[in-house]
Amino acid sequence: MNKDIDFKNVNRRSFLRLSACAAVGTSSLFSTLFNLRQLNAATANTTSGPDGDDYKAIVCIFLYGGNDSNNLLIPSDAATYSTYAAGREQLAIPQGELLALNSLNTSGRAFGIHPSMTGCHELFNNGDLALIANVGTLLAPATLSDYRNRTAAIPDHLFSHSDQQVLWQTSVNENASVDPTGWGGRIADLIHASHNDSTISMLVSLSGSNFFQVGRNLLPFRTDSRGSSTYDILNGWDQHATTRAEGFRQLLDKDYAHLMEQAFADISNSAIKNADTFNEAISAASEFEMLPTTSLGNQLRMVAKMIQSRQALGQRRQIFFVATGGFDTHGPQLDAHAGLLGGLDSAIKGFHEALGSIDALDCVTSFTASDFGRTFDTNGRGSDHGWGGHHIVMGGAVNGQRIYGDFPDLNFGNNLDTGRGRWLPTTSVDQYAATLARWFGVSESELPTVLPNIGNFSSSNLGFMGSN
Repeated sequence: MNKDIDFKNVNRRSFLRLSACAAVGTSSLFSTLFNLRQLNAATANTTSGPDGDDYKAIVCIFLYGGNDSNNLLIPSDAATYSTYAAGREQLAIPQGELLALNSLNTSGRAFGIHPSMTGCHELFNNGDLALIANVGTLLAPATLSDYRNRTAAIPDHLFSHSDQQVLWQTSVNENASVDPTGWGGRIADLIHASHNDSTISMLVSLSGSNFFQVGRNLLPFRTDSRGSSTYDILNGWDQHATTRAEGFRQLLDKDYAHLMEQAFADISNSAIKNADTFNEAISAASEFEMLPTTSLGNQLRMVAKMIQSRQALGQRRQIFFVATGGFDTHGPQLDAHAGLLGGLDSAIKGFHEALGSIDALDCVTSFTASDFGRTFDTNGRGSDHGWGGHHIVMGGAVNGQRIYGDFPDLNFGNNLDTGRGRWLPTTSVDQYAATLARWFGVSESELPTVLPNIGNFSSSNLGFMGSN
C-alpha cells in the first residue's frame, strides 16, 4: 500500500498541518503558504548545542499495512506451541523451523522467532535487540468488558489502516482537541534548540510525509536514499540548463514587496541551501555495503550516512522515519510474509553492522511500528486487521535478550480476545514511546507534553532502554 499518508481520510486540522510539511527539503514550496511560521521554524538557525559529540538518534521503522506479528514471535514449548498451531492452522510456522530465543526474563516459557529472521535472532541472543509483546493503540488501560460495553475510553476507528497509522504516529485520538502533531515532532520541539546547531531539522524522513514527525515549531527535512534534490529547473542537462538555472536563482535573489512572493523566495533559497549543505556533508560518508539494496535497506543506508556526518551537519539529536509496505497480508500470506520479514531482518541486521562500523551502536535506537497486529485466526489464505502486536527494538543502549510486556494467551475466547484473536493490547503505544523518549532526553515532567495520555497508565518506563 501507499506509504504516504492517505489524505482522503485526513481531517481539516490534520490537512493544514501536513500541507506545511510537504515542502520541507525536496518538494515544491507552494503549499508552504498555508503555514509560513511553522515552515520557517523547520529551517531556522538555532542556538548552539552542547560541546562534544553528545549524540543520540531514534529511528522509526514503520511497517505499513499491519504486520502479522503472531508469526514473528512464537511460543515454542510443546504445550503452548500446540495451541498456536491449532489456532493458526495453515498459517502456522513448523515448530522445528523456529529460531530459538535465549531470553533472560521468560523463565518457564520458551519462544522462537520466524525462520526468515536470522539476523534479528542473532542480535537478540547477543543482547542488542529486545521484543515488546502485545503493543497497541490505547487511550487508557482497558479490559475486554470495557471494550464491549464502552466503559473506558477506546480509540476511534479501530482496525482502520489510515486511522490507526495516525494514532500510532501521534498518540492523539482523532476527536481530541489538541493539535494533530506527532510524538516524534513533539519530542523535537522540546529539545532541538538545546542540542543542535544546524539549519537542517533534526527530523528527517526518508519515506515521504508522515504524522510522526510533525511538530508545532519544527517540521521534517524530507530526502530520499539518493540524497537531497532541489528544483528540476536547477538540474537540467539540455543546452539551456545553465542559463535557465541562473535565471531562476536571480529571481530568488530579488527583493519583493509582496509578502508571499518574498516568503516564497526566502524559503526556496533556504531549501536549496539546505540541500547543498546536506549533500556536501554526506558526500564523504561510507557506502555501507553491508546494507541490502532494497527500498528499506537504501533508506537505512542514507540514515547511516547522516549519522556518520552528524558533526558536519551540526546535529546532536536526530529522529529518523523510514518505512516499508506490503504487510496487509489478507492472502496468500505464508510465503509473502516470510519474504517481508526476511527483508526487514536483512535491513535491521545490516543497519546494526553499519552503526558498528562507525562506532554509533550505543547512541542509536531503532524500533518498529505498524498500523496494528492481525487476527490470530485465518481467513483461509491470510489474516485480517487486528489490534495488539509484537515489536522490535534494536541498539547498543537496549536492555536486550528480553521479551517485555505480556504475551497473550493464544486460546480463542480469552480475556484479551475482541474477536477472531484480535488481541486487546496490554502495553500502550504511549508506554512504548515514553520509554524511548526518556532515553532520548525527555524529562519525566515533559512526558505529558509529548504523550498526553501517558498519565492514564501505571508506568511510563517499560525498562527496555538503559539509563544513559
